[in-house]
Amino acid sequence: METAFLVLLLVAAVVAANAIYARFNLVPVSFLQIAAGMVLSFVPLYKHFELEPELFLFGIIAVLMFNDGQNTNIRKLMHQMGTTLSLSVVLAIITILIVGTITHLLIPQFSLALALALGAIITPTDAVAVSSITSKVLVPKEAMGTLENESLFNDASGIVAFNLAIATLITGKFSLTGGIENFLYVFIGGIFVGLILGYVIVAIRIMLINMRVDTPSVIVPYTLLTPFVVYLIAEAVGVSGILSVVATGLIHGLQQNRLRLTTSRLQIVMNTTWSIVASILNGTVFVLLGLSLPAVIRNLHERDTGSVAILIGLAALLYVVMTLLRFLWTQFDFAEIRAWTVHDKIMNSIVMALSGVHGTITLAMAFSLPLTLGGTAFPYRNDIIFVAAVVILISLIVPTLILPFMLPKKVSVVGEEELTEAKSDMVRDAVKMVQSQFGASPEGGEVIRIIEGQRSVEGRPNKSVMSGLFDQAFEIERSTVESMLHNDEITNQEFNLYSKFMRQTVMQNASGFRKQIILIFKFKIIARLSMSSKARSRRKAIKRNIANNRDRSREELINRNRKLWGRIREMEVKPYERVIVFLSSQMTDEDEVETGIVRRAFDQRHRRLSGTRDSQDAQNEMLVQVFQHEHNFVQTQVASNKYSRELGNELYQQISTDQLVSFQTIED
Repeated sequence: METAFLVLLLVAAVVAANAIYARFNLVPVSFLQIAAGMVLSFVPLYKHFELEPELFLFGIIAVLMFNDGQNTNIRKLMHQMGTTLSLSVVLAIITILIVGTITHLLIPQFSLALALALGAIITPTDAVAVSSITSKVLVPKEAMGTLENESLFNDASGIVAFNLAIATLITGKFSLTGGIENFLYVFIGGIFVGLILGYVIVAIRIMLINMRVDTPSVIVPYTLLTPFVVYLIAEAVGVSGILSVVATGLIHGLQQNRLRLTTSRLQIVMNTTWSIVASILNGTVFVLLGLSLPAVIRNLHERDTGSVAILIGLAALLYVVMTLLRFLWTQFDFAEIRAWTVHDKIMNSIVMALSGVHGTITLAMAFSLPLTLGGTAFPYRNDIIFVAAVVILISLIVPTLILPFMLPKKVSVVGEEELTEAKSDMVRDAVKMVQSQFGASPEGGEVIRIIEGQRSVEGRPNKSVMSGLFDQAFEIERSTVESMLHNDEITNQEFNLYSKFMRQTVMQNASGFRKQIILIFKFKIIARLSMSSKARSRRKAIKRNIANNRDRSREELINRNRKLWGRIREMEVKPYERVIVFLSSQMTDEDEVETGIVRRAFDQRHRRLSGTRDSQDAQNEMLVQVFQHEHNFVQTQVASNKYSRELGNELYQQISTDQLVSFQTIED
């Protein structure tokens, strides 16, 4: 139970840091997560907290690397494979050797094997950490793509080299030939095992899709379990579990076109789930860094050797060495990055050097150091963790301060007018498709009304305008129903039952806790005060009838309820029509979005009351076809160069968001 509570606190710290970043984004979110971890270190439960090293790699890193792999553009990766391997393998090994040698010479207490282990720990870069510090600047595309591809494989290079160094440290023996053979076996074997397992897992998933067993409750857990299964199998045969997970992820990315042959709802749920999981796990790593730092510093001070200052200086020196190596490696074309001018080449080299940010894998390997060695406490374990933590912090701080002065600010390259016109063309084409294929069916008309809302440029409705429209619509509905009651068009029992649905709609669409409290007061108290004496006497009579007829058979009650629901469907038509007339009269270009949302709320309730929900399956299928048609339309426009790639991405995002909103609304 205590372990579960500790994990929940870690997740809560990540959520808190992300929430603060959403409102205060002047500081990269990774810094906020580290700060949240430092706050957690004061919680007594974390006083002696130790994360199992293998669990860190298995439970966090494997999942993150799989997600990176499946989101990698395989064509770009193959096109840049030479550059990627040059950075992630050759440069990584050279960096490990140089960093290890410098560390051993400066601090002889660190054996060469331990110094090389430190080099392996701090060499891998983290593309996610890079993204967190470059969210407001425009990084050259070639450089950013190279950084993302590099991080896929230099993580594995670092882990393999780290394992070799630790094995040498434990056994005291190292053979150059044996080390190279082992490296190749673990590295190439990891990729080979990952490719095989990837094809098998994808084949099974496609089989499930073909068998119509592709519900989110099956496919989402199946995919989430994939990195764990692959990692365990790879480690069991003695190859790199991380590389196997990456390779499996790449196979998933390569087979995306076949895996998309499923429902749009599943695709949306899958993408959303992975986005949330990756965000939480990445944040957890930085929270753990902040959580561990105070204890590490405390342990170093207890040795009373003044080693903290020395280790900080060592970390700063090693960061400078690694940054300089990255600059020279790209500047002298050992890793080619396309550039049109000499200035662009120098700029790419500087960006590549400064963007060598260290994060998840570095911290993971630092925590993976064994707690004991030969039955005693692992020597200098805290020193290594501290140096790795300082390198991570420096690599985050330096580009955060320097890159904004070097690179232009990130601005939208798609103009508002251009986006509006493109949306109109897309919607117009989709409407023609619906009209030609489905004619004048009620479902087709509803689908057209839904997709017409895509024309709006504004992403968020004006809450005050929408709230005002809801209030006016509810007042019209309330007065209409009360008028029907006073004119004896409906009974008091029918009025009360219908009022429940009216109140439910009000409460569901009320914005804010204060608004809901006001509405509760209005419905529960004011409604009673405003009830006429005639209505109150009717209500008392109904209660007496219910009390006198408690022994009525179940069948009679069911029949009575059916008749009552039939009357409710009939009486609902008049207030609904009056509300729709009002909303139609209020429709303007300025409040098109807000009016559409209010009308959709009443339409959904109308379908529920009138018993027309059977048509929703057909409407759902139409929407799937419409959104796919829109996707194809945008794809065609981009391919013919009528739309820019940036405009196409904006429209793809619009389609995905509308898919999610529309299907959620249908199911409500």
